[in-house]
Amino acid sequence: MTALPASASATSAVADALTAIAVVGGVTILVLLSTAGLTAWVVVRKIRRSRLLRRGALRVRTVAGDQAGRDLARQRVALQDAEDATERALAAARAQHRPVGELPAVAARLTDAGRELDAQLRLAEREPDRALRRTLARELDGRVREHGRLSAELRASVLSTGGAVGDARLLDAGSRLAVEVGALTAWQESYGSRRLG
Repeated sequence: MTALPASASATSAVADALTAIAVVGGVTILVLLSTAGLTAWVVVRKIRRSRLLRRGALRVRTVAGDQAGRDLARQRVALQDAEDATERALAAARAQHRPVGELPAVAARLTDAGRELDAQLRLAEREPDRALRRTLARELDGRVREHGRLSAELRASVLSTGGAVGDARLLDAGSRLAVEVGALTAWQESYGSRRLG
């Protein structure tokens, strides 16, 4: 077996080391690029689905554009505000363990109706004919107002059940307080007079 000169074996070792470094560096760069790409994809999806950003863009449209476009945007905001307020009222009732009966089912139906109205409003916003867009805005305004009235009525029902439960809890607390005050008064009369005597 012929021995390789020392310079050839050193060159081979350096080449092997450089190859290993290139492979590890390439894999690292590939992993970093994949991670960055995946992160960017997730962020873009979150931004597109962000309710807050959509609502902000919608609120901008309430002051920009022509009158019919502003009216349609305001109607969409009113729908979303009513839906959010109803969700908050029901969530608060559930958190306080108040009876809500079938109100969540009614709220779900109102939400479905609101989504259908929102789809109609979005379609009307994209209408290129201004006269038709104004007509659609006037027609849809009555439906949006009715949706808002029904949502407010539902929230009033949720709040009134809370009032009844709150009244019952106040009466219970008042009667317990009266019992405790009576017990303390009796204790004071019985044992307080013995100490003095």
